[in-house]
Amino acid sequence: MAKIIYLDNAATSKVFPEVLDSYQRITTEYFANPSSIHALGQKSARLLETSRAQILRTLKLDNHEVIFTSGATEANNLAIKGYCFANKTRGNHIITNAGEHPSVLNSILEMEQFGFEVTVLPLNDKGVVEVKDVVHALNKRTILVSLMAVNNETGAINPLEEIGEILKTYPKIVLHADMAQAIGKVPIPLDNIDLFTFAGHKIHGLQGSGALIKKKNILLRAINAGGGQEYNLRSGTNTLALSASLAKALRLIVEQQKDNYQHIAKLRDRLLKYLNEHPDKYKLNSYFQANPYIVNFSLLNRKASVVVEALSNRNIMVSSLSACHSKKEKHSAVIYAMCQNMQLAANTIRISFSYENTLEEVDTLIANLEDILKEIKQ
Repeated sequence: MAKIIYLDNAATSKVFPEVLDSYQRITTEYFANPSSIHALGQKSARLLETSRAQILRTLKLDNHEVIFTSGATEANNLAIKGYCFANKTRGNHIITNAGEHPSVLNSILEMEQFGFEVTVLPLNDKGVVEVKDVVHALNKRTILVSLMAVNNETGAINPLEEIGEILKTYPKIVLHADMAQAIGKVPIPLDNIDLFTFAGHKIHGLQGSGALIKKKNILLRAINAGGGQEYNLRSGTNTLALSASLAKALRLIVEQQKDNYQHIAKLRDRLLKYLNEHPDKYKLNSYFQANPYIVNFSLLNRKASVVVEALSNRNIMVSSLSACHSKKEKHSAVIYAMCQNMQLAANTIRISFSYENTLEEVDTLIANLEDILKEIKQ
């Protein structure tokens, strides 16, 4: 079988071998329920707390709590709904932006049913939220600002550090960030972020693992009922092997972050150079200031779905729309928010790298793009 070139790492990433080994060992050695009071249960409970502490140590946080979840989608729901329900007497206004992941945007829009007002900020032409727009949207009823750190379609990096500094002067407003495409990839200061989320499968961990990390003073309310696990916020028996493997994947990706970033930037630069040399074929939606792990562009004269399928037939795996969206979606809401052009938004291709990708693979992608565009009739 021909070698597969996998360039869809923003959708999900290949598991670190060490993480898979840990998962298999833990499922055998630590099979007891961490909530059980017998010796085996307490052995599992100790590993669970060790994993929690390891995550905080890896991220250099000391005034935070880790709530293990099934992924970033569940964690975002808990962060947004849990905070709003617990703090609705303080205000009822939420600020977010048009480029958010569906688990954030839809969770926030759902809060309108409970009397909350929502402001959805626009994106600029670089796919970033303007600080001035956030400031302008603030009012005396605002209690939550939710902005992703790195956009999952374009790699655009929002100015969270600057926004967080501003929000420090508003004691009742907290900042939530979806960090799924940022953790272990780009340096984002965490000091001014009150709640953030990430998923294991984006950092070479296992699907089904994730976490919400919050400052200890942030009050949340559980959004599901049960036995009160995870600080009474996320009931249900903890899947210990997933939680421990998440801690390991995070440690490994953070340890490799600097070297990986430099390597990925070279891949990104090679691809951007090619795309910029052909403005008659491609409209670039990602920029040099963005997260280098993601490159997004629109085809000017071809259908993205046809090109993605043709690349797949050549064992090159890329994506058009984000895998986080329904297959019924026909265009990228993020790209449309940036350019207000439906044709460009309907024909986007996303290339997303991992540490395993090579310059040779980028060159192979470029060569195949050239061939396919020649073969496909306009």
